[in-house]
Amino acid sequence: MLTNLAHLDSLRVRIAPPAVAGHTTYRLAEEPQVEVVWTYASRLPDGSYLPCGGGEQATDGDYTQGAFNADDIARAAVVYTRHWRATGAATSRSAARQLLRGLCFLQTAPEDDTDPRAGNVVLWQQPDGRLNASAEPPEPPDPSDSGESAWLARTIWALGEGYAAFHGDDPAFAAFLRVRLRLAAGAVRRQVLCRYGQWRLVDDMSTPAWLIADGADLTGEAMLGLCEYTRISDDEDARKVLEQLAEGVTAMRTGTPWTWPFGAVLPSGLSRTEWHAWAGLAPAALARVYEVCGDLSARDAALADAASFTPHLLVGGGPDNLRVAMPGAREALTLDGVQLAYGAHSRVESLLATGRATGRPALTTMAGVAGSWFFGNNPAGAPMYDPATGVTYDGIDIDDTAGGAGVVHHDSGAESTIHGLLAMLALDAEPHAAAVARIAEQTVRIEGSEIHSMALVHPLTGAHLTLLRSLATSTRAADVVVPGDAPATVSVNDPGGEELEHYTTTAGRIRVLVPAGGFTIVVQPGRYDTP
Repeated sequence: MLTNLAHLDSLRVRIAPPAVAGHTTYRLAEEPQVEVVWTYASRLPDGSYLPCGGGEQATDGDYTQGAFNADDIARAAVVYTRHWRATGAATSRSAARQLLRGLCFLQTAPEDDTDPRAGNVVLWQQPDGRLNASAEPPEPPDPSDSGESAWLARTIWALGEGYAAFHGDDPAFAAFLRVRLRLAAGAVRRQVLCRYGQWRLVDDMSTPAWLIADGADLTGEAMLGLCEYTRISDDEDARKVLEQLAEGVTAMRTGTPWTWPFGAVLPSGLSRTEWHAWAGLAPAALARVYEVCGDLSARDAALADAASFTPHLLVGGGPDNLRVAMPGAREALTLDGVQLAYGAHSRVESLLATGRATGRPALTTMAGVAGSWFFGNNPAGAPMYDPATGVTYDGIDIDDTAGGAGVVHHDSGAESTIHGLLAMLALDAEPHAAAVARIAEQTVRIEGSEIHSMALVHPLTGAHLTLLRSLATSTRAADVVVPGDAPATVSVNDPGGEELEHYTTTAGRIRVLVPAGGFTIVVQPGRYDTP
């Protein structure tokens, strides 16, 4: 298995939070300690890591932001929940339970349900467990439980997956999680869906105004939790929240297979020109909405992002922090080429979720290509995840003084570690994608006027993969070199990821077709299942 929880385990810590009005959690009197995770981990000269918090640290040990935060606690809970469900590991069950308890302490649950903060979440917590609702520097909303937020969305994600995992294992705990999820969903209904049906004119396009914190990206993460919850519950109120949020996220699909942003589900409700890789799980959520609710529009939006935009992204350099172009442009400008595990994982999970939901096998192979980012297919040409330690490095910085070369940032904080592990859990569940991900040494990237392509090779086993993405308006032919003497498999796909041809061919210089706006994958397995 690729998944190794050791580094994330080292970031977990147990604390006994002090009493504070409006904040409690499951069985706090009987179990006064909960689990949280350190926000950052700085790499020391000997290669070990020192956990630390956010902002400046005072002499009393407090941080101007805090030591632990709801975003990372929620997502760490998702990691352990998924690992427990995949492996049955009792240690992961325990970690998931304790992290969910820690997360729920951060949720504001006043006795007076008319309190406008009810269901919202305090972001930061100091090392001794005290809450810091107003961090320095301040970040909206301030105080952090005063309105809709990214951490509210991620709390819903964790509570939904937690409920689905525990409802048949520990009904009492699951019932508690249900109450807290309904409280969080109520906050979304009150603060976000009060705008349902309202549209803004953004970059000359009608844009939904009912996204959590104006983000399709953040809303998608809440939808992941709501999908898991509604899949096994009879909560029609939560299903309605899910369906209305999904309607807004679906409306963020933009572009054609030939023009920017090539079918992507754009992340920000305040821009129709920008795409960033950070927090890119909306397509995965839309695929799950299709499975749970049968929403065909959600399915089509997920497919456009997975089968049209993502191949274009991968052959064009990978999950950049910011690409910008006016709608209808043939290409985008990369304004921030930094790449993070968050963005790479989002591509992997969205491709796999969409492929499963729609029966598009080529998207599973594509997920392996996206996952190869963690093993060397990135601007630095270096592994970003170490299966021996569970460390995922914090990102790849772009050195403009060195011609835009990628430089690995070797710290390994909670966010990077979490999203590296979420990617590995997804790959472990799909052995074919995991094998393809190891074909990670980039050999060539070619940008033609109509066909863009990239080729990868496994330096030890000789496995080889070529991905071609067409911007042409009619089918084109392209030459592909398959080295050695092993046969290759060719998969020809339209812009919706539907496989048009699938065949095996001999090695050598071969000629393949690439459909208009579609993609073709040529895989020469070799021994790519060998580490």
